[in-house]
Amino acid sequence: MVTVKVANGGFFFTPSSVTIHTGDSVLWTWSSSGHSSTSGSPGTPSGLWDSGILNQGATFMHTCNAAGSFSYYCTPHGACCGMVGTVIVSNSTPTPSPTATPTPTPAGTSRLGNISTRGLVQTGSGVTVAGFIVTGTDSKTVVLRGLGPTLSQPPFNIPGTLADPTLQLFDGSGHPMWFNDNWKDTQQAQIQATGRAPPNDFESAILQVLPPGNYTAILSGKNGTTGVGLVEVYDISPGVFAQLTNVSTRGFVGTGQQVMIGGFITSGGNGAAQVVVRGLGPTLSQPPFNLSGTLADPVVTLVDGNGNVVQNNNDWKNTQQAAIQATGLAPPNDLEAAVLATVTAGHYTAILSGNGSATGIGLVEVYTLR
Repeated sequence: MVTVKVANGGFFFTPSSVTIHTGDSVLWTWSSSGHSSTSGSPGTPSGLWDSGILNQGATFMHTCNAAGSFSYYCTPHGACCGMVGTVIVSNSTPTPSPTATPTPTPAGTSRLGNISTRGLVQTGSGVTVAGFIVTGTDSKTVVLRGLGPTLSQPPFNIPGTLADPTLQLFDGSGHPMWFNDNWKDTQQAQIQATGRAPPNDFESAILQVLPPGNYTAILSGKNGTTGVGLVEVYDISPGVFAQLTNVSTRGFVGTGQQVMIGGFITSGGNGAAQVVVRGLGPTLSQPPFNLSGTLADPVVTLVDGNGNVVQNNNDWKNTQQAAIQATGLAPPNDLEAAVLATVTAGHYTAILSGNGSATGIGLVEVYTLR
């Protein structure tokens, strides 16, 4: 069962989107008076559930027995104030097949495991925005972490770290799914049970079961503070038929220890994975991004777990032009960077910096081809 707060500090549900399995329940608790939880869209109830208008201290529970995405709203405030929410229900177990047995991932195939990005977290368009995709047929359980104070300690010893990170998770439609400031405030026991609890109480963490789709995690500083931070996505259900693919992170690219560093793990056996790593900057100044202060001339460096440079690129057409074009992932601008590499299972780092120590907002992306 998951709990949703009704009008806790404003005309919204907290969290506005939750993910559960068939047979699970959602419990709404009223933080103020004069609100409802009504399935459907504002003005168009679907009839699945309706709490009626309740007051502070009231509760209402609904059990979801069918998979799907179900919108709901507050009758008085859905249309006027955007007080809406979503319940995403996935099947508890895959439907068994009488004629076929699922084939495990071949030992020779690598996949993306845990992914992370470190960089200078600013405000506005300079916050760190990490996107990732869950593919497959099952849901994937992940822990997202936003670190700051830990980076000032050994073995990092980085100055100017983010003092109080906040982390927010969005689905592919841009709907907020979960928000956390200090990780012990929500889901403390569940996060501790995964072994991925942040080292510092001021750091952030979110535990979610995600059906296949696109997701975005935004790392920012509480009350507009800035500093070097780290956003991470841990795959804690590697045995299911789902995997993390195609990770991208946008944020401010500085110099020295404030360049953007994207880390990823390929796993799944002794086989090789083919990846494309891109570093974008000028593209972000164009529609649909329309960002100012973008990185004029990105440089990408791919480094293995031993610190060896696998490949480096400044302007993508200078090396591997034909091979990168054949993947369909060529950067839109000639000044942007890309490398195509075949990597074995292990830890890798994609470093995004500016040519000539330039700074600005950039985007580093890792695509898995096979």
